[in-house]
Amino acid sequence: MKTIALRQDQGIPGVYGLLLLDVVSRWGYNAETLFSPYHLKVEQLADPEYRIPTTVANQLIQHALYLTGEPTLGFHLGTQMRISIHGFIGYAIMTSNNITDALMLANRFIQLRMPFLQLFFSTFGTKATIQLQTDVSFEPLRTEISIALIFGMISMAKAITGIDYASGDIDFDFPKPEGFERFMAKFPHHQFRFDQPHLVLSFNKQYLGNKLVHADPIASQIAINQCETELSAFGERHRLAMRVRDILTHSEQHYLSIEAVAERLHMSDRTLKRQLATEGTSFSTLVDEVRYRHATSLLSRTDFTLEQIADELGYSDVANFSRAFKRWSGRSPSNWRKDPYL
Repeated sequence: MKTIALRQDQGIPGVYGLLLLDVVSRWGYNAETLFSPYHLKVEQLADPEYRIPTTVANQLIQHALYLTGEPTLGFHLGTQMRISIHGFIGYAIMTSNNITDALMLANRFIQLRMPFLQLFFSTFGTKATIQLQTDVSFEPLRTEISIALIFGMISMAKAITGIDYASGDIDFDFPKPEGFERFMAKFPHHQFRFDQPHLVLSFNKQYLGNKLVHADPIASQIAINQCETELSAFGERHRLAMRVRDILTHSEQHYLSIEAVAERLHMSDRTLKRQLATEGTSFSTLVDEVRYRHATSLLSRTDFTLEQIADELGYSDVANFSRAFKRWSGRSPSNWRKDPYL
């Protein structure tokens, strides 16, 4: 069994309820029709601090699907998503220098707007990959959120760069929704796969260097400072673990020592150990989490040999990597690669 635990559910930000209203209004429905069964108000949802309980959000999605008669609304939610909906985080991303910087900021602050989501960004070979993991388990909410996030990233990336990347691969970790072909047809140069091990968007990593049309280092730093303040107010409980995970995930070396990470955080390794312990975790646990996610991504998305993957993850040989992977998943890497769903 996987040993990586999910965070406690914290609900869905109310502003995404307003995005849903924006979508269903295309079918002629108003706020009263959509929200009144759940005693929600537009003013309430506009409050940045308000969270829709996950069970209510799931019922809201079911209601919207029923009203519109659409088998899926995620595509409409994603293509109608604007970066401004994410507040200061969106502004910091929009005014950053290039796509790489934008993704780093998204990873750093995404929990402020989407506490149910984790984003893992990596490059290997010629590809860049963005892997998403959502803690939401209710259906159809999870499927609709997943589709919305993937198409939202594509839509927002085009808006902030002024260009559309020519092609990419999109993996969904659920079956193809009914009638989804008409949405896929709008992206003829993208390859769509369903029933995959992970929710992943991948593309040529040359795209990462593209400058953003609204790049403004001063404005971006002001927005980042605001996000840092908000993150502090959000709570310190998992903040250090998030920063350690961020360093490990985005380092060229996925096997950084605790001394190296502590140095980047301007503290001693003893202090780092103690503070991580107060957050209920440890450095080795975070390293295992990052390595496990990177390993499964490489196993499922590349033809690299186990020797190459072991070397990429910092293991001296395949035997050590295999022992670690079996400890994480209960299976050998070769067995996992044959059938990730066992």
